[in-house]
Amino acid sequence: MGLPAPQAHHTQKKEVAVITKHELDALSSYPATGAPVVSFYLSIDRHERDEKTPFTELKNLLKAGQDLLGRWPAEHRVALALSLARIEETAEEERGGRSRGLVVFAGPNLWQVYRLPVQPGNHIAIDRAPYVKPLILLVRRSPRYCTVLVDKEMARLFLIQMGEIQDYSLVLDEVPKHHEQGGWAQARLQRRHEDAVMHHLKRSAELTFEFFQREEFDYLLLGGTEKLTSAFFERLHTYLQERVVATFPFAMTSSASEVLDHTLGVMDKVQARLAEELTARLKDEVGQGKRGVAGLTETIRALNAHRVQELIVEEGYQVPGGRCQDCGSLSIRSTGKCRYCSGKIERVENLVDEAVERAFAQGAQVHFVPANQTLWDLGRIGALLRYA
Repeated sequence: MGLPAPQAHHTQKKEVAVITKHELDALSSYPATGAPVVSFYLSIDRHERDEKTPFTELKNLLKAGQDLLGRWPAEHRVALALSLARIEETAEEERGGRSRGLVVFAGPNLWQVYRLPVQPGNHIAIDRAPYVKPLILLVRRSPRYCTVLVDKEMARLFLIQMGEIQDYSLVLDEVPKHHEQGGWAQARLQRRHEDAVMHHLKRSAELTFEFFQREEFDYLLLGGTEKLTSAFFERLHTYLQERVVATFPFAMTSSASEVLDHTLGVMDKVQARLAEELTARLKDEVGQGKRGVAGLTETIRALNAHRVQELIVEEGYQVPGGRCQDCGSLSIRSTGKCRYCSGKIERVENLVDEAVERAFAQGAQVHFVPANQTLWDLGRIGALLRYA
């Protein structure tokens, strides 16, 4: 039994498409050699789509790239200059596109372009391996949905992230048709038909779990008849059952765009409900003085103590802070001595990003919640703890 493969028309280039975990792993494990790799991140503003408007951020990044190029030995400079020229050409082409961000990795036997529906910030680096951290954080900040459509013979899997969809191959099983002839023969054929349907659902559930192990999506949605989605749910691994947030009737023949629109509509309501439940739970835990902390100071202390199970952050919340140069502990102060080891604290521009990265590294769940009064009153950030 093999994992589903993406439809062929999605594999030619990454243009506003889902970034898979496999691709991120490949970039992260790119073999560091003596040859340099250019990592390029560009946010595209709407006003810069007009070709008559100066592409200021692009020019600034390319100038920075030229400065970095000069620090490398002469034998690498021609290849780097060609990479920068190709990056500039690619970025200029995006003026007429619909993407809001561009990420490029360029090096020996490496040319990877991601056209994104969100802005990744502006940064350029030249090193012996790709600088993947900003892309990984961007992907981790965006929940991944998997929608599975099932009927008696087929299953289709869709991976959705950042408002884009990847359509995976059909899972097709040959199921004996239902017959209307009477007597014992009909009963036997009916049992055979039902057994084959259940085997198909079991196989599809196993395949979905394999897919989850590879792509690690956050939420699962099931489309089909109530009877089939219920039977399919029962055959899912418990890890997946915990991630099911919605079931709905949906035709197997629906297009990917129809699946995307319906999934996003359902998830808007689900996310609003989950955010309300999550902030209410945080408020209760903090109020009872049990397994919850709120506000930047207490949340940072909990992260430094590896106590955070779920980090809850208001979308867009940013604040400067610090990190100890010796032990790596985070601090709400940007100067002075570390409270843990007395080491020197260095300034970080966005302490919230550092906290998010630290939470991911510790295996905690991270939830980005739209601004609401409850979370605002709690200090815009908080955490549910592993222990009191």
